[in-house]
Amino acid sequence: MKIITMLAILCFNCAASDWQTEIDNWKQQRVDSLTKPHGWLSLIGMEWFHNGLNSIGSASDNDIVLPYGPKRIGKFQLNNDNIIFTAYNGVEIFANKEAIDAPIEVKMDSSGEPTVFTIGTFEFYVIQRGKPALRIKDSLAGTLKEFKGISYFPLNEEFKVEAEFIPYDPVKEIEIINVLGLLNKEKSFGKLKFEIKGNTYYLDTLDSGDEFFVLFADRTSGRTSYGPGRFLDVSKPKQGNMTTIDFNKAYNPPCAFNDYSTCPLPPAQNRIRVFIEAGEKKYYK
Repeated sequence: MKIITMLAILCFNCAASDWQTEIDNWKQQRVDSLTKPHGWLSLIGMEWFHNGLNSIGSASDNDIVLPYGPKRIGKFQLNNDNIIFTAYNGVEIFANKEAIDAPIEVKMDSSGEPTVFTIGTFEFYVIQRGKPALRIKDSLAGTLKEFKGISYFPLNEEFKVEAEFIPYDPVKEIEIINVLGLLNKEKSFGKLKFEIKGNTYYLDTLDSGDEFFVLFADRTSGRTSYGPGRFLDVSKPKQGNMTTIDFNKAYNPPCAFNDYSTCPLPPAQNRIRVFIEAGEKKYYK
């Protein structure tokens, strides 16, 4: 009997150690992703385009002014949603890692494969947020150089819960507003049902390949965690309809780290009335 008890304790300790290692690895991957030369911490600007010519460079008379670098890099010609970029003579700039030697058609992020420009320490590409804008990153950004790490709630097994996936039939359309106030309708294939401290909660999911993507806010939001809410990735059930939600992997959206992201906000039904004291805390710049 003692042997069985000892084995049970060893198995429990082994599982706890594996989970701790899993969380530690996840945290390191988060930091590695944020601190890449052109990760979210390097975002320094989002400049709206206007129809016609949009010049870019460090000279003050450009439509898009960079903090340093070549005075005149090139120009974007916008005709509705059609964009052509032309580099000025003598400027060494790359599009998707290939040198630009002639005018090129620019693809936006809505295409799934945007045209990514690089010159010196800068990376920029066009995003569609109601209208086209240029997202600009710099590997020498202050937000990147001054990054001191992320604060976390203590690891808490209470917030690692089993959840039932309840599919929607038909698929449900949910309204997602971003920080710019723009409204998008996204498809939700189902919701997650789970319990914390004896109370039942639900979260609508968005599809993200092999995982569900969840936008949520809770009673820590604006207090000890990021005000607008946090993100969460949840594995899809491999068999049946059960999966695991680990709120210890709840993470801050890019907007928590810079002023130029266009993050989606949790829908009303995903604002749950419970203190989720797990995952990433509020980020202090």
